[in-house]
Amino acid sequence: NISEFDNKEVFNELPLTSKINGKPFGLKGIIDNIVIDHDKKVIYINDLKTTSKDLKDFSDSVDYYSYWIQATIYISLVTTKYFEYIDSRGYTVEFRFIVIDRMFNVYPFLVSEKTLMYWLTKFKEVIDKAEWHYVNKRYDLPYDFATGKVVL
Repeated sequence: NISEFDNKEVFNELPLTSKINGKPFGLKGIIDNIVIDHDKKVIYINDLKTTSKDLKDFSDSVDYYSYWIQATIYISLVTTKYFEYIDSRGYTVEFRFIVIDRMFNVYPFLVSEKTLMYWLTKFKEVIDKAEWHYVNKRYDLPYDFATGKVVL
């Protein structure tokens, strides 16, 4: 419910791309919803998810389906696109999974800053593994198998 008097911008299904410093590839994604609240200086990233489970079980899906990787990609894309807002104007970024469960209950799961920092640290490992596959043109096996790191 945003009126013409609100100092907000709303973008739905916004395609974004960015380069990754020092990597031979970049990132790309379509963000479900971004709301930029200029009064509060907050950029809200909202990612819509549907689930056949109950809302209380959604946190398990974040790891099982690696939704956290998608969240970090979206945060990286949005912070690159709106770097000026964040760097020089003091805007912050909030990420939410807007989840609709099997009973059509809706809940906006806010991801804490601590969790986002943890995910971004883990994401660096994902990017490094992706770079290994890209550089070596090896896509037949997961990284740990392709590099002989799996031992029984």
